[in-house]
This record gives sequence, C-alpha cells and structure tokens, in this order.
Amino acid sequence: MGDRAAVVSESATDRKVIHDLLAEAGVRPSKKLGQSFLADPGVVTDVEAIAQGWSAETIVEIGPGLGALTEVLVDRAHVIAVEVDGRLAEGLERRLRAKTRLEVVHEDILRFDLEAHLPGGRCFVVGSLPYRITAPILKWLTERRDIVDGAALITQREVAEKIAASPGKNGSALGILVLGYADVEIVRRVARGCFAPVPEVESTLWTLSFRDRPRFETDSHAFFAVVRALYGTRRKMIRGALRAIVPAEAVADVLLEAKVEGTARGEELDFGALDRIAAAISSRNALL
Repeated sequence: MGDRAAVVSESATDRKVIHDLLAEAGVRPSKKLGQSFLADPGVVTDVEAIAQGWSAETIVEIGPGLGALTEVLVDRAHVIAVEVDGRLAEGLERRLRAKTRLEVVHEDILRFDLEAHLPGGRCFVVGSLPYRITAPILKWLTERRDIVDGAALITQREVAEKIAASPGKNGSALGILVLGYADVEIVRRVARGCFAPVPEVESTLWTLSFRDRPRFETDSHAFFAVVRALYGTRRKMIRGALRAIVPAEAVADVLLEAKVEGTARGEELDFGALDRIAAAISSRNALL
C-alpha cells in the first residue's frame, strides 16, 4: 500500500516511478507503438510554460502514456487524454482519479471523434508523437484547424527541422502542408536521454499556431497536387515534374503565366510561386 501511494504522489518523470508504473500496468514499452516516456522534468516545465500562454478551456493530449504532462496540464484546463494502449489508459485514469477535469479516452487519435467531444468549442493539442504516425497526426490536425487553435508537439528532430525549413531544399511536402496553414516555432531540442527507454533519435519540442488564412489562395486540391508533384521528384526540373499532373502541351503555358522558370527545381520555390503555378493550372482546368 505504501509503495502504491508513493507511485501516485511522485512525478511520472522519475525513472523509478516510470519503472514502477509500467510494472503495475503490465506494460513492456513497445517500439511499434513508439513508447518512450518523458523522464526530464525540464521538458515538462517548458510545455507547461507554453500552455500558460494559451487561453484554452480544453487541451487534448495525444498519447499521455504515464501522465508526465497530464498531471501538470490538468491543473490549467480540462484535459482530454487520448491513449491507444488500454493498459496505460486504465492506469492513468486510476492514478489521476482525483483530477476532476481529466477525461481519459482509450482510442487511436486518428479515429478519435474530436468534434463530438467539443460541441461548439475549441482546443489546443499537446503530444509526444511516435515517428511512424507523425505525418498522419499532423494531417489530422490541419484538417481540424477550425476547432484546434494550435499545438505543442514533441517529434523526431529531423521532422521538426524539415517542417520549419519549408519550402526549400531542406524542407518537405509535409512541412509545406503544416506551414500552409500554421505558424511554427522551434522551442528546444529534446535529447535522447530525456526519455525512458532511450529512443534511437533526438527529438524537438515545437509549436504550431493555426493562421486565420492559409499562405496560399488557390484551391487546396490544386495547390497540394503541385507540392506533391514537385517534392515527389525533387531532382527533376519543374517543367518535367509538372507533367505528372498537367498535360505535357500545357506545361509551358502554365509556367509562363506563373512567371516561373521551367529549369528551376521545385524546392527553390516559395509559397508565392507554388501558389501561382497552382492558380495557372486551375485557370486552365488542366489538373489531371
């Protein structure tokens, strides 16, 4: 009984507490699920500081795990903690049962009906995202920008840096998707040793805040078709890459109207140039 009380009262960033909570839940960390748990109170403090700047009534936490972030966020807002591992969800609900503003949901975030949990409301999102589902989650967030104001996320460092560098030679199509709708700020690096068990890669804590208007004006279908074509064949010149989505005979006219050199590479273009190409395609109804 005494040991259990200690587990409940101590921070979930303590490595012994992590060990004890996992043992209590019968969980061996899964690489497939990307289960590495925050073991650095400094990272928790930084996320809490970000949350202090939000006027959020509701925070949705993706993958709360053992509750290192949950136990501080729930003192600031109503927290909906969405956990895919039922054993961790049950353990978190039991451990923080005194927190009346906590709602633990056993669900895959990509299947979670956020709208049903926020009737007429808005939220911010917090999460340490496993690498294998980072891109789907970021797409999930952008699709719900009408009810999500922003997010504080921990992702693989390379992913965060590519997003922040988009568009550009060090950027990515995913980064253009995120920055097309949001402002992004890199907060800090999160070393491998900040987690238990220690992952193979470094991470980054960063924030996104959804904009009132996208950075492009063209229809999103046309805009992101252009982005996928250019970033899917980065070594090709633009005039060649566009043939994947535009009839060959229309490419020259599209580039002329967009005022873009066909010999450039897609990664050399900024949002304005990408938008002009998409607009020129849309005006001809040339998109395949």
